[in-house]
Amino acid sequence: MAVPRLVLTCFLCGGLVAGLLLGATPASPPLWHATDAAQAPPPLHQLNAALVSLAQQLLPAVVSLKVHLKDAKQALPPDHPAVPEAPRPFVTGSGFIIRADGLALTNYHVVEDATTIEVRLYDGRTTTATVIGRDPVGDIALLRLATEQPLPVAPLGSSAALQVGELVVAIGSPFGFDHTVTLGIVSAVARNFLRSGVVGGYIQTDASINTGNSGGPLVNMRGEVVGINTATVGRGELGFAIPIDAVKAVLPQLYTTGQVQRGWLGVQIRPLDADKARELGLAAPRGAYVHGVLEAQPAQRAGLLAGDVILRFDGQEVATPFDLQRLVAATPVGKTVQVEVWRKQARLTVSLTVGRMPEQR
Repeated sequence: MAVPRLVLTCFLCGGLVAGLLLGATPASPPLWHATDAAQAPPPLHQLNAALVSLAQQLLPAVVSLKVHLKDAKQALPPDHPAVPEAPRPFVTGSGFIIRADGLALTNYHVVEDATTIEVRLYDGRTTTATVIGRDPVGDIALLRLATEQPLPVAPLGSSAALQVGELVVAIGSPFGFDHTVTLGIVSAVARNFLRSGVVGGYIQTDASINTGNSGGPLVNMRGEVVGINTATVGRGELGFAIPIDAVKAVLPQLYTTGQVQRGWLGVQIRPLDADKARELGLAAPRGAYVHGVLEAQPAQRAGLLAGDVILRFDGQEVATPFDLQRLVAATPVGKTVQVEVWRKQARLTVSLTVGRMPEQR
């Protein structure tokens, strides 16, 4: 009986092998695909690698600021029961180191009411900072970080060559999220609003900037700081940065004297529209219309009057009020200049000695 069982077993094995050979199905496709590591990376991969490298280079030079503010204590009657102290209020902001011994830049509005400034470095260490230079008008502050060892620095570039469409990176601590990096483009340059003539117009970017980003760097693709992030419109969709060239222009004063002296006329100015230009007899709506002259200020002492149109200042054409702001702010205090104005259908020139701009924000 053993022989038939052996024959049957061999028959079944042979049938199974034949079935596998005759009825074999093709192998299943792979679950994923991978690129050949030897292939040249596509341009977008190269851009990604460049952004990663830029972030790794700059992040160690960016700091997060926790600024404790002056206590607003309410005056109480002498016999009033003691009131428990409330936690000291604070704001958050950003900054970046420009010299290895701890010099750093931020916005003035971040530290203007500071009592103490806590600083968090990229590696997690904490230290403190003191304000050694204040520029309320330009919204710039120079800090000195307490450090016993050299710190990484962010190189300063130039904002003059920035072009609309150029890629830029904003770094800071939005909403308290330390060392956040966002990517965008330069949406506009020399954008004018408020007193932007003082800094030559702001850089506009769509790189996400939110509360806490103020004082952080705006960086070009060369890894250079081209601006200080300072303001937003909407919910952070539009961000504005102070051009770094305007910062470098006043940095020596901030470091040596702790403040900035800018030129001042003491006039209230506004743009000219076409109707007002025709009414005054001007061929085009160009210049800065003087609608007010402050008492006992350089403009009044020089004889400027409300209704004048300033056309040239110290040999430079004035096309808009922002041009006049920029030219006057950059003029040394005490310098005597020639100012060309339009008055009663005629041009005349007055001699004016430039005063010092009040230190108001």
